[in-house]
Amino acid sequence: METLEFEGKTYEEAVKKASQELNVDERDLDIEVKEVDTKGILGLLGTKKIRIMVKLRAKEEGNGEGSTITPTSAETPSGETPLRETAEEFGIAFLKDFGKHVGLDFQVMATDISEKTDRILFLVQCDDGDVLIGKDGEILEALQHLLRLAVAKRFKHNLKLLIDINGYRERRKKALTIMAKRLADKAKRSGKKFKTDPLNPYERRIIHTLFKHNKGITTKSEGEGHTKRVVLTPTGIPFGGDRGGARGGPRGGARGGFRGNARGRR
Repeated sequence: METLEFEGKTYEEAVKKASQELNVDERDLDIEVKEVDTKGILGLLGTKKIRIMVKLRAKEEGNGEGSTITPTSAETPSGETPLRETAEEFGIAFLKDFGKHVGLDFQVMATDISEKTDRILFLVQCDDGDVLIGKDGEILEALQHLLRLAVAKRFKHNLKLLIDINGYRERRKKALTIMAKRLADKAKRSGKKFKTDPLNPYERRIIHTLFKHNKGITTKSEGEGHTKRVVLTPTGIPFGGDRGGARGGPRGGARGGFRGNARGRR
């Protein structure tokens, strides 16, 4: 099959476009990152656009459980068995190497978040690792984006992954849950919708999941780009119907959403 070109504001958006256009699952695509036009922290956040080259992946024979992904860039002399490496092994090595470059000793392990998802979680333990989290997790998001691009280039595969450093994700999840419940209570009492501060996709998913079966509150993302606000609307008020929506927060309800402590409590 011929190679096709797609682009998007993020890597995920470009891959999604390719998957929908070709009407196949993302796992069936060979993906090459052609161009990354970026700005922002580490040159990764605030991405303007990402261009990828895509073609259908050739079906592999005997692809059962426990199979590994063979790096397409690896070449071995004729007659020799090619080295096989899993994306998890590559990710662990990548993160440890990154740690060495910034003068930090990373202890890394990879695990599935749950049996229901194919998302891989890379758990990093490191002294002074909080410097790689940044304000609201910005640096951590950049590192995660960097690893995702490295995996895509190495394996031609869109691996869903998440990086956590020193338990930051769990602390952030608890803080977001408390904030969202507080905003929901204010929305119900006032009959007005409330908005969070801009959140990344993983953080927005936490809030959407929290209220998925809540009959009193509906949630919807609002905005453009990688980070968006989550709008919490009491049931009965149509989305967009209250343009004077309040922004609840820790300062007397004058401000929207929540800005978690990226470094956590010491």
